[in-house]
Amino acid sequence: MNNVGTVISYCTNDFRFISKCIQEVKKFSNQITIVACDHFFDGTPENRHLLDLTYQMHPACQFIEFSYLPNRIYSSFHKISPNDPEWSKFWAATTRYIGYYYSKDEYLLFLDSDEIVNGERCREWLISGEYFSYEALRIGSYLYAVKPSIRSKKVVNLPLLVKRCTFSPLTLMNELERIGAFLTHSGPKREKVVGLDQKPFVHHYSWVRTKEECLWKARTWGHRNEEDWPSIIEEAFAGNPAKLIGEYEEIPLPYFDPFRISFPEKQVQSYNNVLKVNDRDLFEISLPI
Repeated sequence: MNNVGTVISYCTNDFRFISKCIQEVKKFSNQITIVACDHFFDGTPENRHLLDLTYQMHPACQFIEFSYLPNRIYSSFHKISPNDPEWSKFWAATTRYIGYYYSKDEYLLFLDSDEIVNGERCREWLISGEYFSYEALRIGSYLYAVKPSIRSKKVVNLPLLVKRCTFSPLTLMNELERIGAFLTHSGPKREKVVGLDQKPFVHHYSWVRTKEECLWKARTWGHRNEEDWPSIIEEAFAGNPAKLIGEYEEIPLPYFDPFRISFPEKQVQSYNNVLKVNDRDLFEISLPI
């Protein structure tokens, strides 16, 4: 089972989740690579203090921080400008594209940092060896909104597990992100993967934030142009979470409560676990592919 590495896409919108995300994937990952951009995907500069603090808090992890370009994306094969509605989605895809090149394990699991894996149950599933028959798998996940006890009744496919040597990195540069990469891949693949008990082992806390945090996420993330997010968020927090996640149920014992995580004000100390890269660096290491 030491052939699986995890690539985590991170921005400081997900500070509440990153420590728990790392804690769980350590239970089954050979290598953990956490990729962050120095800007949000609407071009707003990142929260530098919180980003540096994240690096400091997790010295055993390898972070890759890449530079945002205001006028073009990293791929020379995709002609897209900042005025294109898919612009921010390609920047989200770039996070995984970069993670692919800096991760060397046989299988790579692509996670967002607000997707919390139950590490023990994932480990059990990996030990079973079900994934050996496939080159790409989409992992079924629970989806939450407003509170960690409000869970969608519909299981969604979000994390992507791929066999690295058979999976072209360019498929990750897709406006549909992980879904598009999965659909583009032509090898053996499978959707709706769940644990040995036939229940999901991933918890996606996408909208479990304060209303202000949800509104900021909606403004800066890759899918900001898809919906009238401010109106949807206002309605969800007014008592209708279904606007965000569809039909839902309330569960008595949440797996994780992000609201217990605070935003510390402590001073950032030195760290040496971050590799800062730009498009030239990526071009140099991607040439052999």
